[in-house]
Amino acid sequence: MLMMIIVVFFFLLLSFFLSFFLSLFNCSFSLIFYFFIFLLLLVLTILLLSAFGGGPVFH
Repeated sequence: MLMMIIVVFFFLLLSFFLSFFLSLFNCSFSLIFYFFIFLLLLVLTILLLSAFGGGPVFH
């Protein structure tokens, strides 16, 4: 469970730096990347809830 939390925080940090990098260069495809980051955070939130027994992945 601890490894899952570390992985989730790592991906949150990675997505934060990716969004900062895109906003810094004002990329024209930034909306697509922000949508991808939103989907990534949604999946990681489901995995985090599942790690604590509240989601559909881990039983």
